[in-house]
Amino acid sequence: MSRHASLCLVVLFASSLASMAFAAPLRLADGGKTRYSIVVDPYATTAEKHAAKELAVFLKQVTGADFPVQTTAATPAGPLLLVGPGRVASQVAPNLNLEGLKPDGIVIETVGENLLFTGERPRGTLYALYSFLEEAVGCRWWSSKVSTIPSLPDLTVPEHHVRYVPPLEYRESFWSDAFDGDWAARNKSNGNSERLEDKHGGKVRYSGPFFVHTFAMLVPPATYFKEHPEYFSEVNGQRLDGYAQVCVTNEAVKKLITAKVFAYLREDPHAQIISVSQNDCDNHCLCANCKKLEEEEGSPAGPLLHLVNYVAAEVGKQYPQVAIDTLAYQYTRQPPRHVKPLPNVIIRLCSIECDFAHPLTAESNRKFADDIRGWSKLCQRLYIWDYTTNFAHYVQPHPNLRVLGKNIRFFVDHGVRGIFEQGAYTSLGAEFAELKAWVLAKSLWNPRLDDQALVREFVNGYYGAAASPMWEYIQLIHDEAEAKHTYLTCFSSPTAEFLNLAMLAKADKLLDQAEAAVKDDPAVLQRVQVARLPLRYVWATRWYEFQDQAAREKLSWPGPADYVQNCRTFLEIAKAAGVTMISEGGPLAAFERRTIGLGRTSSPPPLGCEALPRDQWIDLQDATFNLAAEGTWATMEKDELASDKTAARMPGNHYEWAVQQWLLGKPLAADATYDVYASIRVEKTGNAGQAFSAGIYDTKNRVGLGQVNRTCAEIADDQYQVYKLGSTKLHGDVYLWAAPPRNPDNVKSVWVDRFWLVKGK
Repeated sequence: MSRHASLCLVVLFASSLASMAFAAPLRLADGGKTRYSIVVDPYATTAEKHAAKELAVFLKQVTGADFPVQTTAATPAGPLLLVGPGRVASQVAPNLNLEGLKPDGIVIETVGENLLFTGERPRGTLYALYSFLEEAVGCRWWSSKVSTIPSLPDLTVPEHHVRYVPPLEYRESFWSDAFDGDWAARNKSNGNSERLEDKHGGKVRYSGPFFVHTFAMLVPPATYFKEHPEYFSEVNGQRLDGYAQVCVTNEAVKKLITAKVFAYLREDPHAQIISVSQNDCDNHCLCANCKKLEEEEGSPAGPLLHLVNYVAAEVGKQYPQVAIDTLAYQYTRQPPRHVKPLPNVIIRLCSIECDFAHPLTAESNRKFADDIRGWSKLCQRLYIWDYTTNFAHYVQPHPNLRVLGKNIRFFVDHGVRGIFEQGAYTSLGAEFAELKAWVLAKSLWNPRLDDQALVREFVNGYYGAAASPMWEYIQLIHDEAEAKHTYLTCFSSPTAEFLNLAMLAKADKLLDQAEAAVKDDPAVLQRVQVARLPLRYVWATRWYEFQDQAAREKLSWPGPADYVQNCRTFLEIAKAAGVTMISEGGPLAAFERRTIGLGRTSSPPPLGCEALPRDQWIDLQDATFNLAAEGTWATMEKDELASDKTAARMPGNHYEWAVQQWLLGKPLAADATYDVYASIRVEKTGNAGQAFSAGIYDTKNRVGLGQVNRTCAEIADDQYQVYKLGSTKLHGDVYLWAAPPRNPDNVKSVWVDRFWLVKGK
């Protein structure tokens, strides 16, 4: 088979001030044999020598031919594939211009029968090579384990005159599988956390204590608070010990942080970036000086930036190549009125509050878009910290594929020079992890690519014969999210409105088709089964709710036939795929424990509902509870006294609202009043003080709608009792809660079996 390759992503070059002509194609291989040899200079960099080896390896896989690698400064007999800006390259192409290629720019140039791959050091030559293998040869590296390497014993490629400089100097696809160094280099990611070595040309590297949230490491409270409480944030007249913030206007703090930065630089004189950034919380300082400066600047970012500029000015005197990075995050997101970042300061603007179902040009994201515009006017180096997964539920449908490329283009159009795309970084197997990491890497390298065409290309290449139903499934979840006007956060609940019974039923049929299409291809079947995990996850977490809905609406059950078997299948596939976490901090073992590990059973109707029409009450069993600080503040436990033999247990040593039941997605009548009940029991060891509290909270209006408190003296025994929390109208922004009393001398544990709602007459 002969391949006279056209560039399937020619827009990569055409839209990026690069040009390509197709006048004289080069025959690199004929019948599995080649006349070409690969030349690299003896003084080439480690990355350029690695590029020569990679070219030989992949052309061998593609054509079957051996392309010998010659390390020489003398021009051998041709034709040649020249790797890097060596002496032979200078002789073959003496007029080649390699200026203006920063950052990471590439050149691919045809000179007679010869083909030259070069670029800006240290990574440009390697990126030129991989661009050629992708666009002219057809290689794809979908994930660290899955690639497409075509078989082309007759390989013809067009004449190349390619020059491309990516608009982003820093490109990080922060997904677990994307940390693989070979995958990252081949997809031209150069971020701090990717396992990139010298052979890959290194990376954009953060030095110092960590790459983010460094105040607590630069000024640890355990070391300084006792003698210098003034170093730390003052809130309501009190200096805060523990994990808070520093006082950013304190001159001693500025000098201390600067000294710490200099110490890190002495240890690592080749450092590129050091983070001087706020901790991952608020509690910013409101002492008289900080508050005055904040008012003058119109934002807490002002006082922070004054501190960062101080550090950057001092560092710049001795280390002009080092940048000081800080965050515009949550309370510091709004740009200041007056102070501007120094040229050696990087502002990393964070999108954590955004709606990820809609692009940044949408009304739902207007405030964040305004902040980008504001910072872009102030900064010479503006970076973005973007969020591309659901941190609360890694393995759950998260329909954001229609905004990834659009948002990257928006960033670049507003002067952004680096992007950190945070995904599921603590585990493999998150929803469409490989797809999103690949699309992000491609879009970061060239934001002008058609991101939906990239999605389609990946689906075709990764899922093979199952591509058609997989593509339909992707469209289904995105269409449903848009139809329901979903505000998709990076902590969205399994009760999101687009995750409804009708949509899940359609999705399951599509995944049935996908599995059937590849049933005789075990490798691809496993990829489809992993892609189905998010559906199995939602069925597992909302099983009882959906069963309840089907019964109320007299529907034939559209989901998996058996709850336990669905959970077991989920676990088998997840473990085989290397899934260890189902959320940023939630282990897979916790899911196993909550679903099948405790022996949960079906339950009878709640007390008082036995004779009521099925559409008059809504049962909210413990399977759908949200547990705050699971394992510490609350734990799901086996409980023979509970209606389904499991319940949430909270120790009596705190008073947090650790058991929560959200009403988002529940079939609530807008004009109805509901009686709200909870089944709770208390294990007490004494009769003094409070026993528990429980209630109803409206997050939209920030008001409690009902609450009950009980003392230990009011608790007769350790059996479940029914408590009415209130009578009120309800909506999806309401949640029910229960809390222990912080009375460990008298309360051992508080157990919550279920909540339920009864519609008023």
